[in-house]
Amino acid sequence: MAPRKPGHGVREVLCLAASTAALLGAMACTSNAGGPSAGATTVPPVATSESPKEAAGRLAVEAYQGMLSDFAAAAQTSDWKSPDLARHATGDALSLITRGLFADQQAGLVSKGAPISAPSVSSVEPSGEPTKVTITDCNDSSNWLKYRRSGELANDMPGGRRTITAIVIRQPDGAWKVDKLVVQALGSC
Repeated sequence: MAPRKPGHGVREVLCLAASTAALLGAMACTSNAGGPSAGATTVPPVATSESPKEAAGRLAVEAYQGMLSDFAAAAQTSDWKSPDLARHATGDALSLITRGLFADQQAGLVSKGAPISAPSVSSVEPSGEPTKVTITDCNDSSNWLKYRRSGELANDMPGGRRTITAIVIRQPDGAWKVDKLVVQALGSC
């Protein structure tokens, strides 16, 4: 077994998950300033013909993109303690992200560039009053790479495309947060 280079392992998985953060400006999360989770994606009053299933899918994608945006911002300095990380992530997903950022901080690594994502809703459960949405994303980290704090590239890994599956759960306060992430190997999409 070959020795691991800095930036591989959990951080590589997180990097890929964060790569999906490419749509930082694309997230349109609603902020409930007086509510329980400032910045969390919640169900706003719907004045359109959007079904509960469509609204859940839209809000879950917004939460996913918000999580990736928060992660990408924290990765610029490897700030694993950033309070923004919990705005759109919880459970295993939040743990995976913070562990990866911690490992990068310990290794003296930061991330630069911008990832590109293409999330889509795979399933919504139950359809009548949804509480769980599965999102599939083909994430491209080619332009979102790891660097040493000195400014040099951390390794010779070029980045690339990989499949990310996210489970987004409606919280008791109505906010949608990413609870689980499964990141596949480079070239999986």
